[in-house]
Amino acid sequence: METIKKAGLLFILLLTASVFTEAKAQIFGHGEETSSPAYEASTLKDLNYRNIGPFRGGRSVAVAGHDAKPYTFYTGFAGGGVYKTTDGGNSWANISDEYFKTGSVGAITVAPSDPNVIYAGMGETDIRGNMSGGDGMYRSTDAGKSWEYLGLGQSQFIGDIEVHPENPDVVWVAAMGQLFGTDGNPERGVFKSTDGGKTWNKVLYRDEKTGAVDIAVDPNNPRILFAALWEAYRNPWQMSSGGDGSGLFRSKDGGETWEEISQNPGMPKGLLGKIGVSVSPVNSNRVYAIVENLNGGLFRSEDGGDGWSRVNTNRNIRQRAWYYTKVIADSQNEDGVYVLNVGFYHSSDAGKSFRRIGTPHGDHHDLWIDPDNNQRMIIGDDGGGQVTYNGGESWSSYHTSATAQIYQVTTDNQFPYMIYGAQQDNSTFAIKSRTSGFGIDESDWWPVAGGESGYIAPDPDEPSVSYGGSYGGYLNRYDSELGLSDRIDVWPDNPMGAGAENLKYRFQWTFPIYISPHNSDVMYATSQYVHRTTDEGMSWEVISDDLTRNDKSKQVESGGPITKDDTSVEYYNTIFSFIESPVEPGILWAGSDGGLIHISRDNGDTWEEVTPEDMPEAMISIIDASYFDGGTAYVAANRYKFNDFQPMLYKTTDYGRSWSRINDGIPDMDFTRAIREDPNREGLLYAGTETGVYVSFNAGENWQPLQLNLPPVAVTDLAVHKREKDLVVATQGRSFWVLDDLPVLHQLNDDIAGSNHLFNPEHVYLFGRGGGTPPPGSTIGQNPEPGVVVFYNLSEDVDQEVLLNFYESDGDLIKSYSSKEDEEGQPVKEETDFYQEEEVRPSSVLSDKAGLNKFSWDMEYPGVTDLNGRQILWAGNTRGPEAVPGTYTVKLYIGDEEAGSREFEVLKDPRLTEVTQEDLEEQFNLVQTINAKLDTTHKAINHIRKLRSEINELMEESGDNEEARELASEIKKALSEIENELMQTKAEATQDVLNYPIKLNNKLASLKSTVATGYGRPTEQQYEVYEDLAAKVDVQLERFNKILKGEYGTFKGEIENPSVPIEN
Repeated sequence: METIKKAGLLFILLLTASVFTEAKAQIFGHGEETSSPAYEASTLKDLNYRNIGPFRGGRSVAVAGHDAKPYTFYTGFAGGGVYKTTDGGNSWANISDEYFKTGSVGAITVAPSDPNVIYAGMGETDIRGNMSGGDGMYRSTDAGKSWEYLGLGQSQFIGDIEVHPENPDVVWVAAMGQLFGTDGNPERGVFKSTDGGKTWNKVLYRDEKTGAVDIAVDPNNPRILFAALWEAYRNPWQMSSGGDGSGLFRSKDGGETWEEISQNPGMPKGLLGKIGVSVSPVNSNRVYAIVENLNGGLFRSEDGGDGWSRVNTNRNIRQRAWYYTKVIADSQNEDGVYVLNVGFYHSSDAGKSFRRIGTPHGDHHDLWIDPDNNQRMIIGDDGGGQVTYNGGESWSSYHTSATAQIYQVTTDNQFPYMIYGAQQDNSTFAIKSRTSGFGIDESDWWPVAGGESGYIAPDPDEPSVSYGGSYGGYLNRYDSELGLSDRIDVWPDNPMGAGAENLKYRFQWTFPIYISPHNSDVMYATSQYVHRTTDEGMSWEVISDDLTRNDKSKQVESGGPITKDDTSVEYYNTIFSFIESPVEPGILWAGSDGGLIHISRDNGDTWEEVTPEDMPEAMISIIDASYFDGGTAYVAANRYKFNDFQPMLYKTTDYGRSWSRINDGIPDMDFTRAIREDPNREGLLYAGTETGVYVSFNAGENWQPLQLNLPPVAVTDLAVHKREKDLVVATQGRSFWVLDDLPVLHQLNDDIAGSNHLFNPEHVYLFGRGGGTPPPGSTIGQNPEPGVVVFYNLSEDVDQEVLLNFYESDGDLIKSYSSKEDEEGQPVKEETDFYQEEEVRPSSVLSDKAGLNKFSWDMEYPGVTDLNGRQILWAGNTRGPEAVPGTYTVKLYIGDEEAGSREFEVLKDPRLTEVTQEDLEEQFNLVQTINAKLDTTHKAINHIRKLRSEINELMEESGDNEEARELASEIKKALSEIENELMQTKAEATQDVLNYPIKLNNKLASLKSTVATGYGRPTEQQYEVYEDLAAKVDVQLERFNKILKGEYGTFKGEIENPSVPIEN
């Protein structure tokens, strides 16, 4: 007790210094760029990523709820920020992207006394090899609508948050502090705030190598708290859980002072590791602790922690202690207790025995139980957060958020191209980059080769075949068409559970697999050696020496002094990155996890070390070989596992003989994970960092953010699709994102950025009319915007009208779009909606604001005149036909001045091999013909309605003219008969037509939609039906014209000139 008090006193002496240090030190995620950007943000403002999915939940270590909000829950993802559901887990939405600087959430808690107050702590403490740190604490006082930053930025990893049951401003935080490296840091332990996080006091602290991982507050007496300290660390070759610093502590004065109770009677002797603790809300004297120790297990106290007894030693509830070790007392049953591990376990006899409860996913990390209803819970696992209302008998789905943690990305050249990735604690998958429907749903992705951690190499010659790896040296060939898998491991001796020191081949958790761009029969895989096969993995040859440091002191068992844990995550001295030059066959590059770079210029016969002289021991995360020069390559390296978060990007232009550091512009704390060269513009580079994406327009001399609408998330890999000119982003917590607008970056230069300019539109395929933005809470990925995407730059805001005109190849105008009028020619309403600063404009109205602007032409010709008043069309519409393949022109006007003219191509879907240009033109022509007749029909109906109104007005003027009244009645009757033939006048609701059959206008609209469906030549019967309908329409139009020329003219007499007849 006295020692802890002295530690607290020592902290008071250090507090001023530590606060001063934080004020001056850069906090992770809060760094500043180190150079000026090449272009202002407005120059890139209308570029946008689209999230394509998959919508399959990623790892969550933090969940929360509140007893007053039965359908509201929160999930903190280990890379995806905070999500909220208000419908019991059916749909989720991110609520942190606009406010958080980092994406890894370690803890989240709702204040028991106020459901609007939420605290979130960043950086997970289930210390996986690829975990991400955080930037401290955030608070919301409006149920997640907005957040404020609360500091503790140097804590890096936060394990738990507890809030006083009656005062939402009193909060305790368990901070693990620095976990990478062995040096440690002082901002760790238990922190307390009494003013809602404005200020913090460190109230429990052991040393610079020990942090706090769990806190429990007695809800019946919040002066009583328990806290678990944990000595743990990671470096690239080892994870350690346990040490002299670990222990269990108790406070009886609200956390002001603490006493260690780890050595109390009944507690295990010897070194302690990770500890989880929970107080029974039903009986405050009953406390549970799950303890990592050689004689560990579940311990129970019946006297508030003074004495303990071990009640369960089952390995199922305490395996892999560093990753789990969580115990939660039931909120209503004194003998009920839950333990989280690979499985989810419940005991109804105070921990003596457990039964496993089924859940949608495995690997469980957190649990919240409603204090008033123990059947209502949310669990956090490697699939996100799932909700139950019946004690675990059934759960909500985890296919509800695009929060997958993806290791790498690659693409193929199918149409549309596929994107390949491996999701942590799930499967590999291939997902379509786009579809012809509204979005990209679960039917658009499926399993491929490999396992959760592996590289994937799609076969360029057989689209259904892929090669994939996983931990333990796993490597297989998978044919998705046949559903068959063949194991082709380089060395099929499974190393699970063994350290690296005695292995023949050291294959990392994530090891490269690569197919040569010059010979698809050649495939590479890497351990500490480069392996090559030319027979689809039936045999392998070693083509290099050990290309690593081969430091035997770093090839050791992992796990720490108590529980070993060897899965190959910590296998060190391995080749972590590999590539062959796409322009010079036989140029091979290999980079190790220890910072060595080697090159072979003779197809692997000999190798030369070409490591940059100033490069320290670091992970070579990505080597990217240039598309323009065989001697040029780029390297993304990092040292975050050494607790060094500096960005490390390098470039060589002479086959590695010399290197230059090229990370100016990337903040000091935003370490680099990936770099890729754009194959369509030399010198255009993209970098993926711990928080997002950066771009360089000058081969890395300086960088600027390309974050746009991308959330704060670790970017693990990037891929540039050469044909489609897309940037694909793999994230550690938010699935895949795609930037379709790279042609703008290809064309951008200083002259364009400061002028009025029309960019060259990219070619577009006839690919259906799917697209748009899925609504919030939906579980489908976003397609590209449909149609031709046109970008234009304005040097300043303009008051003049901005016009985009689209023309056929012969110069005929198709459509015109304006900044002053909508498609119907109505003036744009300059008003705001909800957000006062944001002007609301229809999508068909152009922007007149300075900077980059984007407009999407749907490739539709003008449509049909709409009916005045109610218009119900069953299975039909008034849209115009879609443009056929060919060359078109777009022109930009500012006022009367032409500011640019560009041609673009509309291309046929390359999969339509049996469809000809003539077929598509016939389809277009028939749609236009039908629309012309429908347009005439609608104009006639509108004319009839106008005429009827005119007759009524004239009758009011005619007084008691009985003859005129009788003639008007006959005319109106005849007009109604014609109108009733041309359209169904009785239908007032959409499905009224099931009672009142559709008439001629609807039949034409429906036929038009039938003809326009898909791409191909119209059928003979479509022509026949059109001729039949057109003839029937003509009969009614002829009747109408006779009335106009005859009875109506007689009726009007000399009052007004006769109306103009409608032409057939």
